[in-house]
Amino acid sequence: LVMMMVAVQLTLLLLLTSTQGFVISPATDIKAAAYADWAHDHWVWLDHGGSGQADCLQLIKDYKAHNISVGAVDIDSTWATGFNNFIVNTERFPNATAMVEQFHDMDVRVIFWITSFIDTDSSNYNEGLSNGYYLRNILNEPGVIKWWHGKGSLLDYSNPEALDWWHEQMDQVLDIGIDGWKCDGTDPYILELVSAQGYSGTIEWHQYSDMYYGDFFNYTRERLGNDRMIMSRPVDAEGPLFVKFSPKYVMTSGWVGDEDDTFEGLTGTLKRYLHSAWQGYANYGSDIGGYRNPDKPRKAELLLRWAQLGAFSPLMENGGGGEHRPWLVDTNESTFVTDIYRNFVDIHYQLKNYFLSVGSAALENGTSVMHPLAPHETLIEKAIDEFNPPTYAYLLGPDILVHPINTAGSDNHTTVKVAFPNSSGWVYWFNTSQVYRGSYMHALFLITSSNTIGTGGSEANLSVPLWESPVFHRTGAIIPLNNPRNASELHVHVFYPKPGQSHQFDIRTNDYAAAAGLGLRLSFEHHEKEVVLNASAHHTFSVQWHLHGLDVQVYRPLRQTSCCSIDDLCNRCEQREPNSCASGSSIAMLSQQY
Repeated sequence: LVMMMVAVQLTLLLLLTSTQGFVISPATDIKAAAYADWAHDHWVWLDHGGSGQADCLQLIKDYKAHNISVGAVDIDSTWATGFNNFIVNTERFPNATAMVEQFHDMDVRVIFWITSFIDTDSSNYNEGLSNGYYLRNILNEPGVIKWWHGKGSLLDYSNPEALDWWHEQMDQVLDIGIDGWKCDGTDPYILELVSAQGYSGTIEWHQYSDMYYGDFFNYTRERLGNDRMIMSRPVDAEGPLFVKFSPKYVMTSGWVGDEDDTFEGLTGTLKRYLHSAWQGYANYGSDIGGYRNPDKPRKAELLLRWAQLGAFSPLMENGGGGEHRPWLVDTNESTFVTDIYRNFVDIHYQLKNYFLSVGSAALENGTSVMHPLAPHETLIEKAIDEFNPPTYAYLLGPDILVHPINTAGSDNHTTVKVAFPNSSGWVYWFNTSQVYRGSYMHALFLITSSNTIGTGGSEANLSVPLWESPVFHRTGAIIPLNNPRNASELHVHVFYPKPGQSHQFDIRTNDYAAAAGLGLRLSFEHHEKEVVLNASAHHTFSVQWHLHGLDVQVYRPLRQTSCCSIDDLCNRCEQREPNSCASGSSIAMLSQQY
């Protein structure tokens, strides 16, 4: 045991022994993650793919040149010669296979935009028409519908021959090694057929939605592996109504549809967030800055407040109409916007394993990673939430509180009113000396940097600068944060634990990756006179524990551990002499790898 003498005779213990000689035996009982971890990378795209292949490649190179991490790119509509025939337009994308390989060489995944419409002027339309592969309308005629990319018919997924025909065409794109699809929301157009008729009979709207999204998700994974995904809508708004789109099981990386590039648009996005959570969709995000752009420069404040929402959403993606690239939103050779944007992308990557772990559990349980604080139980509460929810705050997983800013401020600051749920303490993400406590009566306490306690009202009015966001993590909870530039380096933070508290967090990994699905179990127990830390052995993670709010003297660690004194939320651990480590309010320890 490594023993650490703490103020008031507190002893901190790091367990190092097991029957197999590990720090703690590997946690082989933790299930592999339910989907690929690149769902929680930073995704980017150009509206309609810019001018084509060269622009899409340059987009990624430019992000990387500005030291902004990117993990996926969406090749938007117009990549094909017709909607939708799966034939790459070589005038715009001269060598799609080489393009995908170049993206993969940059460690960037690639998805292609798609729908299940086949337009009447597409090269494959007549073949499908002559074979009866399209849905028919109430008059039993082939249903031709006008949509935003022309006039076309919807594929009849209930016809086995139609599905085989569709898959043969889809294979042309899967064979170049793409990683998934952005399945746009054309399924509601089935309502224009009044009573859609297919090979199997009448097909209802959501029955068709399940077929459409489910087939792109399942067939792509069947062909290329379980690390493939689709991007589709959970809940979006149709006029004043909020409606479901995709089946829940495909929601690894959804987005809540198109919005204006205004704070009103950001508010509309937050409403879709809440309704998606209430419907039990696991993982989603939104177009940072809004999709629609009324031919004017996108405001830096809006882009950054939206980027902050994206950082604390399971999917962080940026693209759409108008200019979204932060370095081109900057003015007068400033890097102000770019630097703040980069920082929030890094925060998103710090949360990658947190997202994957809570997201896998949510997907399996039919729940959401996001838990809105707005009450939504009674009919009256639900009616209020349709138009003006009392708050857009949500819990991200069990232990992170997010209060999005959806109004403009002044002088790079915005004043927001934050209420804190239940009796937990809540540590401000950007200044960990500030700890707010909510009780069942919403009483508030503030622990200052000197750890003195003051009382306040039921809510806190905070002036939040543009480079911060009102986000908090729960005291006494394990918060695992990746090094954003080295995902195998995991920093495990526990803030202000109290005697009697304990917590466990299970990290889940992908079975196709280096970890081979092996999980990592982290736990602590704070007894009256000792704290016990457990980290199961793992062959890919380097785990460093950080305890905040304790005055700890660290003595000589044993075997393959090391320790050091660090500042709050540091990204590296400076090696010390084995016999002594300096005391301080925060300590770190490295657990064993094998």
